[in-house]
Amino acid sequence: MRTPATSRKVIIVEGKTDRSRILKVLREEVEVVCTQGTLSYEQVENEIVPLQQDEVYILVDADSAGNRLRKQLKRELPNAVDLYTRKSYREVARTPLEHLAKILSDAHFVIDESLLQTGPWKGEHLAR
Repeated sequence: MRTPATSRKVIIVEGKTDRSRILKVLREEVEVVCTQGTLSYEQVENEIVPLQQDEVYILVDADSAGNRLRKQLKRELPNAVDLYTRKSYREVARTPLEHLAKILSDAHFVIDESLLQTGPWKGEHLAR
């Protein structure tokens, strides 16, 4: 069991492309867990439940499948923080790196600061 001093930051995403895209933005060690869009009982027990002591963030697609997955994850991890991409981007994998940087920066992740210097969203609040 982890204590607050040893907890880690974890971001849960749907797919490998989402994971790859987020890792391009981050500049700190963060575990990125891919669900492949759905969660079986075994995945929940083996991959999700053990995260209960960690600092968990959920960043899934802005579509009905993503919303279902977010609800399922929140049942298992009620303290997880929800992060959202814009509905207009629909998918995390299609979200511009600059916007992902803004989302993660607002959630206090260490990101590639150069990505915040570009894009129309500089200084803008998270849109859902």
